[in-house]
Amino acid sequence: MKATILLKKVYKDIIRYYVTEASHMEIVNASTQLHNLNDKWNLYYHLPHDKNWELSSYITIMDNIDTTEKVISLAETVHENIIKNCMLFVMRQGITPMWEDARNRNGGCFSYKVINKSVPEVWRNLFYMLCGETLCVKKEYSKRINGITISPKKNFCIIKIWLDTSEFQDPGMISPVPNLVKQGCIFKRHEPEF
Repeated sequence: MKATILLKKVYKDIIRYYVTEASHMEIVNASTQLHNLNDKWNLYYHLPHDKNWELSSYITIMDNIDTTEKVISLAETVHENIIKNCMLFVMRQGITPMWEDARNRNGGCFSYKVINKSVPEVWRNLFYMLCGETLCVKKEYSKRINGITISPKKNFCIIKIWLDTSEFQDPGMISPVPNLVKQGCIFKRHEPEF
């Protein structure tokens, strides 16, 4: 138990360092007008080996991601080892990174298997597209997306795009992303999971 708490603290400190550096380098020193997003987003992490799935086990890395400058700064600063080895969750503000959340419960997710060498590029592209509301081929579907998640495995990661509905199950609704292959993508409903 003590080892898990210590590991959480170490991960939290490392990630917060990257986020703090990103904030100071890009946002505080910005001399131009900031560009607001259509919505606000929160970035969480969870240790892959932590068996506690209560909301308190998710650590908020950055909340109120609300400008293009914050998105770019965060995406370009978080090290690829963190992306490949941590469970990261980017969720629309007001939605927790849990299936049980009322806004996730009746939804599902597109689940993709991405090889490790492609993971950082895919994650960053998805992060940009999610926050910019361009992740869907049809703009009206963008508000149906609640977030994206990444879960590390041995030689690959599972990347999921979470929706607030299970009505749309065709991965063709997602805009093309280099190295995010639609073949093999599966849709999973959240409802049976809780």
